[in-house]
Amino acid sequence: MLVGEEMIVMSNTELHVVLGAGQVGPLVAHGLAARGHRVRIARRTAAPSRAAGIEVVSIDVRDADAVARAAEGAAVVYHCVNPLYDEWPEKLLPMTRGIVDGAARAGARLVALDNLYMYGDTSNISEGTPTAPVSKKGQLRVQAADYMLDADARGALRVSIGRAADFFGPDGRLSMFGDMFFERVLRGKSARVLGDPDLPRAYSYIPDVAAGLVTLGSHADARGVWMLPVQAAETTRQVVARFARALGRDVPIARVPTWVLRAAGVFQPMMREVAEMAYQWEQPYRVDDARFRAAFGALPTPWDEAIARTVAWAREAYPDPRAKPETEGDRAIA
Repeated sequence: MLVGEEMIVMSNTELHVVLGAGQVGPLVAHGLAARGHRVRIARRTAAPSRAAGIEVVSIDVRDADAVARAAEGAAVVYHCVNPLYDEWPEKLLPMTRGIVDGAARAGARLVALDNLYMYGDTSNISEGTPTAPVSKKGQLRVQAADYMLDADARGALRVSIGRAADFFGPDGRLSMFGDMFFERVLRGKSARVLGDPDLPRAYSYIPDVAAGLVTLGSHADARGVWMLPVQAAETTRQVVARFARALGRDVPIARVPTWVLRAAGVFQPMMREVAEMAYQWEQPYRVDDARFRAAFGALPTPWDEAIARTVAWAREAYPDPRAKPETEGDRAIA
């Protein structure tokens, strides 16, 4: 949770619409509901909401008319949609166009979650860093961001883009500190990491990402690109050591070479897409969030607190199959 006070400039009776129900969207919705807003989640399937008072509708965000209907009467639309890695060439830009055009027709502001794939040099990324993609996915991200910012420039709608580093935190299953990490270390195995574990790297705590988007949605003048608050950059080895301390055991590191990812990509499209971004793990990766902090007085959740919450979630999410099931006799003795 972001630490710091901020001025709320919008009425709590407004409708806010969250597109996407993955790692970030539900947290955005919960944060908005906690502020007293009316909240609607729009997703591919209209699964019941886990939070009282949050409406859920089913739409295809590539359909601008469907987005406009879902966002009718909304003050802000939050774009937290992301296709599967290997579906980006097919779906990313059509989703972007549908969301932007639909939100514009509804007369809503747009707050969009973005990543950092559009940067070739990751040594010190800030709002002023030129976009210079060196991957196909980076090029797609530039095109998507350009479409959003062009819509703002021509007066179609106001756009705020919040950019985050690689995720970690509760429900972060698809991150490096998710399935790939906990399914091994909770069984006493080594942690498999990508790239050079001794280079500094920024990581974004998922609840901080969601809180940052809510902050942007609460400030009508927060237009353009913003770097969302991130943890102070540490080496991946140092971050693994933090998890090890929280787990109460040593966690050795096993580096996964890029050639292994490329070889696996011959048969697994997802691994091929991961390998394309390996360059970001072979150079320093720092994010300068000073502008966001100065504007909104917001700080990321302290490392120790974020790690503790992530480990608590992981212990429930990844039960150790070596643990002996409790029997009736055990319960009787207790």
